[in-house]
Amino acid sequence: MSVERTIAAVPETRMSDRRLVRRCLDLLDHGVDLTCFLLLSAIVIIVFAGVIARYVFNSSFSWTEELASWTFVWLIFTGMAAGHRGRRHIASGLYEPASPLAKLVTRFLIDFVVGYTLVALILGGKDLIESIGGISTALQWPNQVKYWCIPVACAISMVTLIASDIPERGWRSALPPALAIGLAGLAYVLIDARLEPLLAGTSPSLIMAIAFGVALVIGVPIGFAMLFSCFAANLGAVLLPVPGAVHSMVGGGSSFVLLAIPFFLTAGYLMNSGGLSARIIDFASALVGHWRGGLAQANVVHSVMLGGICGSSGADAASTTKILVPEMVRRGYSPAFACAVTAVGSILPSCFPPSIAMLIYAAVAEVSVAQLFTAGIIPGLLLALLMMAAVYIISRGRDYEPAKRRATLSEVFWSGLRAIPAFGLAIAILTLLRFGVVTATEVGVIAVLWSLLLGKFAYRAFTWKTFYKDMVECSVDSALIGFLIAVSVPFAWILIAEQVPQMVVGATQIFGGEVWKLLLFVNVLMIIAGMCLEVVPIMLIMVPLFAPVLIHAGVDPIHLGVIIVINSVLGSLTPPVGILVFICASIAKVSAREVFRECWPFLIACGIGLLLITYVPALSLTLWKLIG
Repeated sequence: MSVERTIAAVPETRMSDRRLVRRCLDLLDHGVDLTCFLLLSAIVIIVFAGVIARYVFNSSFSWTEELASWTFVWLIFTGMAAGHRGRRHIASGLYEPASPLAKLVTRFLIDFVVGYTLVALILGGKDLIESIGGISTALQWPNQVKYWCIPVACAISMVTLIASDIPERGWRSALPPALAIGLAGLAYVLIDARLEPLLAGTSPSLIMAIAFGVALVIGVPIGFAMLFSCFAANLGAVLLPVPGAVHSMVGGGSSFVLLAIPFFLTAGYLMNSGGLSARIIDFASALVGHWRGGLAQANVVHSVMLGGICGSSGADAASTTKILVPEMVRRGYSPAFACAVTAVGSILPSCFPPSIAMLIYAAVAEVSVAQLFTAGIIPGLLLALLMMAAVYIISRGRDYEPAKRRATLSEVFWSGLRAIPAFGLAIAILTLLRFGVVTATEVGVIAVLWSLLLGKFAYRAFTWKTFYKDMVECSVDSALIGFLIAVSVPFAWILIAEQVPQMVVGATQIFGGEVWKLLLFVNVLMIIAGMCLEVVPIMLIMVPLFAPVLIHAGVDPIHLGVIIVINSVLGSLTPPVGILVFICASIAKVSAREVFRECWPFLIACGIGLLLITYVPALSLTLWKLIG
């Protein structure tokens, strides 16, 4: 072979190798996606089997709850591995490196932290599997089975991190992450082998706080930042060995009530695919479309109605942006304002049952899901009214969509009739929970099956391919939420072991035990936290710290839950994180900075509502007393 042909063959061979890597990664991705789909489907089938056995045949399967909880643990770690694709793990992004060198160093540090966490999970999981014994209560399976997924999922995560850039950037792109993970593994082994903690005598919670803060600032995904900081706390004193942290993670992620999260999230996705959102928008337009700023008003009302179905602010933001924002722009609204109305309205599903944010609070604070769901209804309606007032004022000032002909009673009736299946589900959810007919998890699986029957068989609105895609998306989203909840357990455990909540109680003595000052302090603190963190980590960090203090001071835990949930979702509208703004802006291809600017009048309106909700507990507690 000539020299020229040899030289030409080198890049061709490299391209062939990169195509091979791409095919292997695609196969791995498809395998992980299929596993997530099967695990989520299995959870639905298992819980539904338990519902049928209990309420139809007046019997029960003793193993359904345990098997469903174990399957969710497997889904959490499988979804964790899937989350590395497309960088779906939530990160704060507080620090933006300017120079190429700073970007390279930051990326290396992120890979080191994630790699250290994955190595710790693999080795800690291995030690746990080897040491744990016994047989599960209901399944009669070895308890080890519950933890088998951890090393496998972490190994897949490492492969993805190392090889994901090879198809586009070549083999050299694998060297920095491989080196970072290798050094992380070496560091873990050296630290774990020490007989004495490296920083013995230093407060573990202080080390944990510093490690968490630094990891958060440089852009480490929040779940990995929390878990890494838990492992770093052992440098001061081994309060929670790595196998113990893994065990507490699995325990925190296997709560049966958490299964309601993937169920309601899936129901929301299927409702959107099944055309229920469009039917609700038609009904909302018939009700308020004749007002000043009619379509913007309908946007808010739609979010109220959709809140009783999906409970997911992110799902509402995505679906409403696709459907309503283009039409709002066509009618003369500015693209940024249309996105702002959509983003702000999207906080409302977190206020109404079956709010996923409320489910998380209920799981962490151990309060009644039914009471919390009921408590959010009046505050949610109050916020919606304030948003609609802001829409009216802005629309009048900018001459957006003047008032027009009111829809006839016939148009309102028929549009409402088409939306009844969606409203029927919302009413059924609240009624079944209020009267204790089913649990939140069981009504969640009913919602999934109802949305599948409507969308696929009654309306024929989506194909099985769309169904599979939605289920995969939901399974990964649910797993990433579950992963955050799981890692918060060892994080909270170390805080409690170090008596940090008791210190917080002592620090709040400066307020003299006056409840209004404590509530104001928590509101301000959570607003600041909302600028940097997502809804889930805010609640997971703040609730264990402040709930005991405020409950001891006399604040009702249900009322507190409403305050914390609303504070948390309002943070989704503020920079730099502002996930709801970024969802709407990215889908509509609008500058996020302009959308943030348009959100401020709505944030002021919602701030007024938050003050009323905070200092008038009756807004949250009266409805339950009336129906109780």
